[in-house]
Amino acid sequence: MDWLSWFPKELQVLIMAGLPFVELRGAIPFATLIGLPARETLILAIVGNLIPILPLIYFFQPLTERLYAWSPRARRFCERVQQKAVEKGDSIRKYGAPVGLFLFVAIPFPGTGAYTACFAAAFFQVPFGISFGAIAAGTICSGLLFAALSHPLAYLFH
Repeated sequence: MDWLSWFPKELQVLIMAGLPFVELRGAIPFATLIGLPARETLILAIVGNLIPILPLIYFFQPLTERLYAWSPRARRFCERVQQKAVEKGDSIRKYGAPVGLFLFVAIPFPGTGAYTACFAAAFFQVPFGISFGAIAAGTICSGLLFAALSHPLAYLFH
């Protein structure tokens, strides 16, 4: 990620947190390693993770329809991500949309996170307000958990 080195540290964290697969779970340890304070790291990572989530929830359905028509490769990729969201969506089916989406994002398992939760919310046709509220709350909880773990561990290895 050398291309990020052109930006100030704070913007690097904000951008990393907004990237799929990296999200705040990668941005928080990164920020810790580059020396940003814990509070600033947490805020930047949460905001960075939530910025792409708003339009993704709102535009997911029209976006996937366009991608499906545009490219068979994009269609296969979206279908794989959507399938993973459905497979991991047990919490949504078991507890209902608000609690299920919250748990889906808050509990850091591989393949879960805000992006995948957006796909799950779209698949289960969860209304926008409920989706965003639950995903935002889960992102905050996950951020707190990762920040609590990252900073002490970074100081042990630094």
